[in-house]
Amino acid sequence: MRISLSGWASNGLRCPDVEIKLAGKSGEPAKVALVQMPNGTGKTTTLELIRATLTGQASTWPPTRIRDYRRPGDNRDKGEFRVALLLDRRPLTIELILDFENGTASYRTTTPGSGGVVGRWQPPPSVLKFLTPDFLHLFIFDGEFADKLLKQDAGRADEAISALCQLDLLDIVAQTTESQWKKRTSQGGGKTAAALTKLNGLRDALLRRRSDLEKARDVAQRKIDAGSVAAADLTKKIADRLGSVEATRVQHAEAILALQGANNAVSKASGEVMDLLRMPLAVHKSFSESLVELRDNLDHLKLPENTSAQFFADLVQEPDCICGRPMSDVARDEILKRAKGYLDMEESGTINALKHDITMFVAAPGDEPAYVLLERVLKELTSARRQQREADQTLRALAKKLIDEGDELLKEWQDTLGTLETELARCKQVLQEINAPSGEDTDEPIMSMKLVEKKLDEVGKDIAKLSETVDLRSKTDIIEAILKQAARLARDEIRAELVQESNKRLSVILANDPLRIDRIDKSLHLANQSGASVGQKLSVGYTFLMSALNRGNNDFPLIVDSPANSIDEGVRRNIGKLIPELCTQFVGFTINTERAGFVQALEKVCEDCLFLTVFRRTEGTKRLERTLPPVGVTKTDNAVLVNNRDYFMSFDLTDEKDI
Repeated sequence: MRISLSGWASNGLRCPDVEIKLAGKSGEPAKVALVQMPNGTGKTTTLELIRATLTGQASTWPPTRIRDYRRPGDNRDKGEFRVALLLDRRPLTIELILDFENGTASYRTTTPGSGGVVGRWQPPPSVLKFLTPDFLHLFIFDGEFADKLLKQDAGRADEAISALCQLDLLDIVAQTTESQWKKRTSQGGGKTAAALTKLNGLRDALLRRRSDLEKARDVAQRKIDAGSVAAADLTKKIADRLGSVEATRVQHAEAILALQGANNAVSKASGEVMDLLRMPLAVHKSFSESLVELRDNLDHLKLPENTSAQFFADLVQEPDCICGRPMSDVARDEILKRAKGYLDMEESGTINALKHDITMFVAAPGDEPAYVLLERVLKELTSARRQQREADQTLRALAKKLIDEGDELLKEWQDTLGTLETELARCKQVLQEINAPSGEDTDEPIMSMKLVEKKLDEVGKDIAKLSETVDLRSKTDIIEAILKQAARLARDEIRAELVQESNKRLSVILANDPLRIDRIDKSLHLANQSGASVGQKLSVGYTFLMSALNRGNNDFPLIVDSPANSIDEGVRRNIGKLIPELCTQFVGFTINTERAGFVQALEKVCEDCLFLTVFRRTEGTKRLERTLPPVGVTKTDNAVLVNNRDYFMSFDLTDEKDI
């Protein structure tokens, strides 16, 4: 499906009363449309209303938010905003009506050929999956979203992949199979039906709990990833400050060395303690004493008769005894007579092996017993931990000294670090509880994911048994497992392809400032650096979304607020050259300072460019109306719209009060 934006119209709202038509030279929506709106003209409001109109979300707005869209000093009771789309060249118009008096929002939808006008938000089913808040954020794009793509705790890159590549369809199929199984198992009679209803309710609750735990785990992990980076950065800043101030430099260096030594000692001793704790002999000396007593009380050495009798028979045939003396007849008779005292059943082999192992593992006389070794290593660990705490306390005392002397920035870093460490500890505790091998089955919400899975399996078996659908349950589980695996494999492959495609384009866009995406894991991770400038983030965001939007069989417009803001002129030219190749329609809300480099590059590679300029009609802008071109001008009570390339390129407001 190809979705194009034909235009929008506003009336009685905070943004100007204008009708924007994006038709290009052929009458179809222009491939590139730039709408120049000075700061304060209503760009942000316009984008908000486009999103609200397309998603139908305004019907849930509170009255205060609805009334906030009323223009100050305007006494009209209602405001209207209309968005016109083309779906595979078929028109779709959605209109949002805001009633300021009653504080309510309503919609009208016009779909020629499918029932005409309806008094509600009702786009065709084929486009519903694209008109969602998460999806619209991908092609109605701003710098804030570009920033979130690189934030580890936002996870927006993975959301973009799921939305654009429609991986959520696999989840829908899984939900459908589950609902079909539930439908089959809900049939029964009398007590069976009641029992099934109860079990299905329990299963639904467990499924919701599993979903909640998965979300909580993802959120906690993202916070840990982002918080760890931030904590390390703050720790380095604090260390640099303490090491740079004359009053604390020497003590700080000594404390750092002591802390490093203590950390190494703690790590070494901890490893030794864990190794020893795996041996029961090291836990307490009574283990060793009891094992030695057991060994001494076992029968003296016995050999398995079936395998050892031949040994004595062969021995008496030798000319010399095993002890080295000549073998006499008396010795032969005595060996054969006493051999029976050393032969027994096969169990003797086990007893002998046990006695051998006890001798091997229990320390020989003169060696240090395992429990004594553990006691010594525990003392070393205690000492190392004490040194670790002392060094840490010294560093904290040095920081407090500077804070008491008025170092407010250091105080801010310390407070922020303390808050971060508390939050990290909380998130790690949450992860530990969710990933625990099992949990107690109480009336409280279950925190262990494995316990939820175990209970789901038990309930599923009970439902299958009660409804005699064991085979269907097994097939349903197989389908869901296949879909889950397919989603994971598809996401991994798409991530790898997007990294490759994005880096190829970044090498062109940022030719003078090399920047690469290392991997996509919830968010975009840059290679060899943890942060980026505003311009770099916007460039990476452009590149990633363009690469993602260019996949598949669907085409979407790319609507961007301030497309060249915070980007230097060289990068603007590189982005401008690529935009027409990467999307079927580009709509940019610009200000005059963004024209340099960006507009010229767009014009060179695209013949179908539309240049619109909008400004408010005020006392300060009356002078601008005297220089308007003879054609392409539309005036309303509060705004002027100019469709003219030359006027677009020369338009300039030096004083924001003019707006």
